[in-house]
Amino acid sequence: AGTFSGAAASTCGNCCAAGKFSLAGSTICTDCSANTCTACTSGWTSPAASSSCTMCTAGSAVQTGTCSQCSAGTFSGDAATSCPTCSAGTFSAAGASTCTPCTPNTFSASAGSSTCGACTTGWTSPAGASACTQCPAGSAVTAGTCSTCAAGKFSLAASTVCTDCSAGTSSSAAASTCGNCAAGTWSGAAASTCGNCAAGTFSGAAATTCGNCAAGCF
Repeated sequence: AGTFSGAAASTCGNCCAAGKFSLAGSTICTDCSANTCTACTSGWTSPAASSSCTMCTAGSAVQTGTCSQCSAGTFSGDAATSCPTCSAGTFSAAGASTCTPCTPNTFSASAGSSTCGACTTGWTSPAGASACTQCPAGSAVTAGTCSTCAAGKFSLAASTVCTDCSAGTSSSAAASTCGNCAAGTWSGAAASTCGNCAAGTFSGAAATTCGNCAAGCF
């Protein structure tokens, strides 16, 4: 096997070339069919009449006997026989060797994503997130994260800024609303506390100033 002879030959000195074969008693060499002479290692392929196998590189896999590029949302390493799906929170372009985590404030909700979507205004996410989280009342999105509002400010849920309390009100840190100053106290804008009226002055609730008592009163 592997050699052949013509008519009236005294020896069998004709050897088959690489990529061909012959059975005992043959007079011709035959092309090897793809992957049939000696099977290629898993993750490697060869065309017909090949003398060697070629490894499928990262980002591709053996599919129907050839190396085919992995589709977007999948990936592979070297010598792969399949392209696994990227998990939620990651993505990939076609031909990727790895899946890439979504950057902060983006997300991919399902496996096999080719891109990551941006979080809605007032929502945030860490790297590799499959969902975004709404900033709660009393905080706001600052530099991509939910930051607590300082005293004298407030916010509703999903806010991008903390708003100053108006004069006549005040708040502590992380407030969702500002409270009116009690009678006998007052405040300017963005106050963390309400101040007491001085002796000889007075105020009603939510006062921005204290008024003088009338003559003869205190």
